[in-house]
Amino acid sequence: MKLMKTFLAAAVSAAVATQAMAAELEKPDFYGFLSAGALKVEGEDAEADAFEIELGLQGKVALQEKLNLNYAVEVDLAGAANSADDPSTGRDGEADIHVKEAKFWLPTRYGMFVVAPRGTSGQWRDIYGPINHYEYNESHADLNPDGIFAQPDRTSGTFAYHTPWFLNTKAVVAAITLNDSNDENVDGRSIRLVHRSGDLSVAIGTTLLMQNQLPPFATDDYLITAAGASYKIGGLMLGATWENNRDSPYPLDPEGKADYDAYGISAYYQADNGAGIALGFKEKNHDYDAADNSVYTLKVEQRLTPSVKVWAETGQYDKPAVVQGVKVIDTNYAVGFNVTF
Repeated sequence: MKLMKTFLAAAVSAAVATQAMAAELEKPDFYGFLSAGALKVEGEDAEADAFEIELGLQGKVALQEKLNLNYAVEVDLAGAANSADDPSTGRDGEADIHVKEAKFWLPTRYGMFVVAPRGTSGQWRDIYGPINHYEYNESHADLNPDGIFAQPDRTSGTFAYHTPWFLNTKAVVAAITLNDSNDENVDGRSIRLVHRSGDLSVAIGTTLLMQNQLPPFATDDYLITAAGASYKIGGLMLGATWENNRDSPYPLDPEGKADYDAYGISAYYQADNGAGIALGFKEKNHDYDAADNSVYTLKVEQRLTPSVKVWAETGQYDKPAVVQGVKVIDTNYAVGFNVTF
């Protein structure tokens, strides 16, 4: 609570530093994204699947000239749509509806302030985004783990501050509160630098998770350090990501922790006629060989209209990806379509 009061006080102080505000609520925009098709995972039946069903509202409150409080609320219905395949949830679409975005951001002359009870991780977007050109085989560690990278694609209880851009570079610091009852005011801390210049984008950052937030067998704080880069040459986008994990919780180790590195590269080409192809490789190199894994990914696509795309994709895993003893993904084949509005 003290952290929230301090953060909000700083944001409000920056907003009202010049003059009194007269708020004006503007009509929000409604948007959506649907991705669905057929999926075959090694060792499982082929099925019709909703990969993503996202509906959202985004708008702003005009506080004064050139000062707007922005907001976004977005839900992902794919889990509920696919619940008929899960005997534990029945056939009535009763699985949880996941809140993907519930955030506010306030850009000011002194930088941008963000409050996100739930939102897309900035670390994930800036550092892992350069290799995420895929539909089913994305590195969504929070809802769709790939067993390679650890950084989640979504966070909860986040307070962040973005410095103003200087020489095409900005810094972002964030405090993350995940658990209200573990004697930690802040469960996670992150910082990153982002540089964008022309067709080049580079980001590096760290995330520190406190021991009290980790599984009971963990014996130390957990540090994730990662870097990502992308470069565009005409219709070709090249990307690379590296992630280093120190003192990652690992139940099979006598001290409950282990280190590992993960790497990823990807190339994505889109032609003027809407045809595209993406090819990538990811690898995990763990202290314990049993936790190692790698995957090759390939996608071909054709955009039919600005808002409709069809695609086919495969992820070829060295072995099934297992997280906390549960298989989360394996070699797969998928075809589908995307609709954006």
